[in-house]
Amino acid sequence: MTEYIMINHGVGSPEKWDIYFKMLSENNHMIGGSALECGISLKESAFSEAISTTITGYIVIQAESLEKAKEVMEKSPIHAAGGTVELFTLVKS
Repeated sequence: MTEYIMINHGVGSPEKWDIYFKMLSENNHMIGGSALECGISLKESAFSEAISTTITGYIVIQAESLEKAKEVMEKSPIHAAGGTVELFTLVKS
């Protein structure tokens, strides 16, 4: 299985998140994740506001292929609500 990270831009209802996390766990996709609060960025040796204020959290999943990971991502409450979810393959070193 390959690990992927889903970067979430948006929110979804708590009830839909409960259903989604249950599906992830039952299908052995869930590895971890977290909601994110405000942060800072570092650019040219000066602190500034976070580069993207739209990132609301991330989820690390595992799937057999990028296509299967995309199918998991498409069931996200954020995607269903019209928000954006980005999907990246995590590189193992």
